[in-house]
Amino acid sequence: MTAILRIQQAHRFALLLTQPRRRPRGVSTMAAQPSTQTTRPGPMPAIPDLVVPPHLERFNGPAQEYIVRHNKPWDGIAVGALVFSPESRVLVIQRAKTDSLPEKWEIPSGVVSNDPARDATIISAVARELWEEIGLLARALTRLVTAPAVIGSPESEAQLQTEADGFVFSNSTRTKVFCRYVFEADVEALVPGGQHIRLNPCEHQDFLWVSEEEIRDGIVGEEKLEIDFTSKHLQRLISEGFRLRRDSCSLREN
Repeated sequence: MTAILRIQQAHRFALLLTQPRRRPRGVSTMAAQPSTQTTRPGPMPAIPDLVVPPHLERFNGPAQEYIVRHNKPWDGIAVGALVFSPESRVLVIQRAKTDSLPEKWEIPSGVVSNDPARDATIISAVARELWEEIGLLARALTRLVTAPAVIGSPESEAQLQTEADGFVFSNSTRTKVFCRYVFEADVEALVPGGQHIRLNPCEHQDFLWVSEEEIRDGIVGEEKLEIDFTSKHLQRLISEGFRLRRDSCSLREN
């Protein structure tokens, strides 16, 4: 083999090592990931009422009651949850190949049910979504997190009206309008001695604990694994969650 050929092969190999790549299912990028089970969690155990700060008490009621009280033209309310680890990493989950938006990354979220037996309040819907999608028990909601749509973006075109602390959007068929509220949620301690993350394989196939920088870049770990979010708006919202946590820590320190 000539020296030139060896140099060319080494150059190609170096390029492969630096290119972002998709994360194989089930491969961890952290030294101490909680274990994952790909079985749907069972019925949610009875837990005490969530600890909620006073400024979130307005969500402590049914979704339709909230819509009527605030005179909103929405068909429903959606909720999402940001869960942070003690190491200040956020949990993101990957949609299943067989679901809509296959293999894209998101946070635990869903539409609040109008059935009071299922979701008595908007707040309780957050706890239900956390249990059903990742098998974690919520204990408290810390704050509301939002990020406005960037003017001229696809999200701003879908946002049918301005909402100060939620994101108004239409469904894929443009037949219904929802407002999504995202909360930072505290959960019971993760393993060891705590909870295991359990994914419903019909909905999600993988999870990651991701740093603020990795959220911003969409590239995770030394392996340069590429994560593609369901929307740029969600990516900005998660970044806003990190900023709010930093500001909160700064206030406590002062």
